[in-house]
Amino acid sequence: MEHPSYYRAVLAFGVVGMTALGLQGCATSGEGGAEAPPRVADETATFPDPEEAWVDGTYANVENLRNMQQGLSKDQTYDLIGRPHFSEGLFGVHEWNYVFHLPAGDGSYMTCQYQVTFDDDMLADSLRWRDGECAALLEPRSSTEPTRLTLSGDTLFEFDSARLSPRGRQQVNVLANRIRSDFTAPEVMVLGHTDRLGSGDYNQALSERRAATVRSALVSNGIAPSSIRSRGFGERQPVTRCEGTRATPGLKACLQPNRRVDIEVSETG
Repeated sequence: MEHPSYYRAVLAFGVVGMTALGLQGCATSGEGGAEAPPRVADETATFPDPEEAWVDGTYANVENLRNMQQGLSKDQTYDLIGRPHFSEGLFGVHEWNYVFHLPAGDGSYMTCQYQVTFDDDMLADSLRWRDGECAALLEPRSSTEPTRLTLSGDTLFEFDSARLSPRGRQQVNVLANRIRSDFTAPEVMVLGHTDRLGSGDYNQALSERRAATVRSALVSNGIAPSSIRSRGFGERQPVTRCEGTRATPGLKACLQPNRRVDIEVSETG
């Protein structure tokens, strides 16, 4: 079952992160860009006890984590990796802490602590992992692997429907343009997901309709129909897990990352 948006969507593609509100590119570190910050904490850094997190970690979008860099504002950080997982608050604080489950290969995951600190202008000045093994998991993947991006279902669609919202249609237009510019012979898989509120059958059908809607919109924007497939998974592949069964505002907000459409793009040529 779907609910109105509680957070802004994240639109991340390849090495470019575009905030859902402005759809503006965030430059990555490299030649002519910002100096890459240290990725592993030194002995002076302190991390909170992971047991004190308000959620049991989240299954992070790795592409979004790769786009993190020094100089990002709190809004940009929030758009890429979400609100902090501990009780430090959002405003007036200089440190956000996270617990992420990162894919480690062979279907397994590694639980990792990540920390972002902010300077007096509230711009990110330190990005660090508690463990070096976690930093290594973010090394760029082989170019033969598909690129995945995630679109929030709350902003992509009208409430509890498979009809694209005006903002969602704009996001799909941007996505189609980037696929056409970055891939010569793309193969696209559109994967719909819902949260666990509501019946399993309803959520399965909704996820299938939403995936099909995004596929049709991509075709309308010039992507060859033969290169796009769509599939719905209902509530079966959550990226975050939350306590509770009643559909309270807090539970709906916690489950927001599960209401999404994942899009995998690979080069076949």
